[in-house]
Amino acid sequence: MNIKQIKENKIRMILQFSIPSIIAMLLQMVITITDGYFTGNYVGQNALAAINLGLPVLYFYLGTGLCIGVGGSVISGRMIGANERKKSSEVFSQTVVAALIICVAISVIVFLLFTPILKILRADGDLSVYFTEYYRIMLFTYPLMVIGTILGMFIRVDGKPQICMLVSIAGCILNGVLDFFFVDIMRFGIQGSAVASLIVQLLTVLVQMFYFISRKTGIGFRKFSFDREINKEMILNGSSEFIGEMASAISMFMFNYVLMKYVGAEGVAAFTILGFVVYGYSMICIGFGQGISPLVSRCWGAKEKEMAFALRKTTNKMLFMIGLIIAIAFFVAGKQYAGLFGCNNKVADMVATGFKIYAVTFLTMGYNVVNSMYFTSCGDAGSSAIISTLRGIVFPFGIYAGFSCNFRNDGCMAYCSML
Repeated sequence: MNIKQIKENKIRMILQFSIPSIIAMLLQMVITITDGYFTGNYVGQNALAAINLGLPVLYFYLGTGLCIGVGGSVISGRMIGANERKKSSEVFSQTVVAALIICVAISVIVFLLFTPILKILRADGDLSVYFTEYYRIMLFTYPLMVIGTILGMFIRVDGKPQICMLVSIAGCILNGVLDFFFVDIMRFGIQGSAVASLIVQLLTVLVQMFYFISRKTGIGFRKFSFDREINKEMILNGSSEFIGEMASAISMFMFNYVLMKYVGAEGVAAFTILGFVVYGYSMICIGFGQGISPLVSRCWGAKEKEMAFALRKTTNKMLFMIGLIIAIAFFVAGKQYAGLFGCNNKVADMVATGFKIYAVTFLTMGYNVVNSMYFTSCGDAGSSAIISTLRGIVFPFGIYAGFSCNFRNDGCMAYCSML
């Protein structure tokens, strides 16, 4: 991939890099649903609750990994655009090692604080047992997951997004097979689900490492010395991604709190059904954002700033059209969609109303995500962080105060949609 190819085939290059990323993101959603299916059906609802209690831990790992990975890959991409491949490989090596050290440190700290964490979460009885059984294995899995995510980012920067897609497809299939084997056949319970995840993440990392070691690539492992300036820029560039993941944890808590307070369990059920569509579309938006990130960083490194802006503009148009189609479809058929989940008429009506209020989200979500990743790819960490902070932390509290108290049920949906 070079600047000339990007200029001559702008839309084709966007799709070539974005579609594999979108598929990879959607497959992550499939893995989550698969884990939930086997855990809920073969272990029990308490096991699912125990996993959900620990989701803030996962968000913290993801935030840390994205912060370091996105920051490092953007710097590396800009250096490739400036024909500094040796320095690009040094940044790659530094990024992977830094992420590994930080994630291992997080795992050690969480392991030592297990008892206080359980007390804070008020997990006792079966919840405490399930939480401990699951997350003591996942403390080994999450660092591998972060390293795998970062390696995938650099494979995209190296111009091979299709490899990431193939690895994701293989991982998704293997995860389902191992869940079935360990949880259903072997009856290992919640530990079986955790072991399945550990094996999948380990194999994913090994395959991706093999890519960098076994062939001549534009980026590879090189001897390096930790550069403070690179570390600083890496963290600043990726700070918006960290803020975004932390905001996800905060927003999820607030969604459930608002809905339970003003609507009840049926409101939570309605938002969960609606949320499947929103989550799926957000994966498409993030996939496009990750897809154009290496293209933008290369253009920026080559001083082709107008081309980078054109990539953002074209991607925003694509996502607006996709969002418009989704909004119209569920605006018209929201209640029929809710019926697929066997819910009662009251919940189905909530879902239908929610889609009508939520329609605007499908038109603006892509713009927010793509612009945040665009600024990160250009090295403008400040603008990217401002977008993530306003969208994920400032606006949720302000909108919650204004909408949920005054408009109750519809206000809850409006509150959620405006985030």
